[in-house]
Amino acid sequence: MIIHRSPRRGPAAPAFSIAAGMLWASLLLSTARATEPTPIVWRADYGGALEEARATNRLVWIQFSGPWCPNCLRMERDSFPDANVIEHSQRSFIPLKLRSDVHEQLALAFNLSGLPATVLVTPNREIVAVHQGYLGPDDLDELLSQGLATWREREASSKKEADARKDVATTDAGKADAEKAKKEPLLALSGYCPVTLITQRKLVAGRAEHTVEHDGHVYRFAGEAQKARFRQDPERFIPVNRGNCPVAQVEQSAEQPGSPRWGLLYQGRLFVFASDEARHRFLDEPQRYATVDVAEQGFCAHCLGESGLLVRGDPKFTLTRAGRRYWFPDETHRAAFVAASPAASSAAISRTAEAVLGQASTTRR
Repeated sequence: MIIHRSPRRGPAAPAFSIAAGMLWASLLLSTARATEPTPIVWRADYGGALEEARATNRLVWIQFSGPWCPNCLRMERDSFPDANVIEHSQRSFIPLKLRSDVHEQLALAFNLSGLPATVLVTPNREIVAVHQGYLGPDDLDELLSQGLATWREREASSKKEADARKDVATTDAGKADAEKAKKEPLLALSGYCPVTLITQRKLVAGRAEHTVEHDGHVYRFAGEAQKARFRQDPERFIPVNRGNCPVAQVEQSAEQPGSPRWGLLYQGRLFVFASDEARHRFLDEPQRYATVDVAEQGFCAHCLGESGLLVRGDPKFTLTRAGRRYWFPDETHRAAFVAASPAASSAAISRTAEAVLGQASTTRR
């Protein structure tokens, strides 16, 4: 009997399995690469990051670091590649990485003393969160989540307050009060001429026919010559703090009108006080009271508005708006601020810089 042997198929099976395995591994690798998150796109310019945050309504995540800092390198390796952190940065933040030695002034403004440092600020430069030290992936993700939640709560609260103020302002009583305040500017210095008071050290009653309205106050002058001199340079003659006593303002947070009878010149500026006792308290500690109405703690508002930099202003280059003085390092900065910012925006600039300046003040103390 002839036995027919079936063909041997053994060697073909392993070859097929190896080829299939290689194909499957290739597909898995391609899928993994396709789903791998895009690395964080770090910005390098503070002013540009703030503009981008305003346009997209996001928080600015500032990461201060340095090549000498081992924990900064750990965060680069461990925390920033985390998928949740990357997703946060793409959806809700404008990530900004800065070297602390290059941006030392900004780091000091946030009162930073160590690295790495993670700072979250709103588009208006209000501080939401500050953390100094290493953050692992989970801790960093939690900080970003909490910061975002805090900001949203602030926005909701601010909107609610704004809506409430709007409702009050639209009532008949609110309209009447606004019209009354608009039509009745305050008489400055009890009607005494500010020019003779400063140039001649004399109390001379101003005359109703020689009147100038400036910054919500009415000033009366002894004659046409004094009125013309005031118009040429009003900053020299208007009293500090809108004519309110600086001692009462600092110690009691009260707007108490000062009297020209209790006035004095300090650093070329006219201060008026509610009493002779208040005037003597000023003379004992002038540094405590002299900058009572200086906005942004004497830093240049133009530099703050444009780039967030703290540049010390000079009292020689002063601008007064809504009763507050703004100091600039030179005439160029003052002119740029006037050209770029309408009068109504000065209060808004003060609010946006408030958090940064508060931190800077704490650092200097």
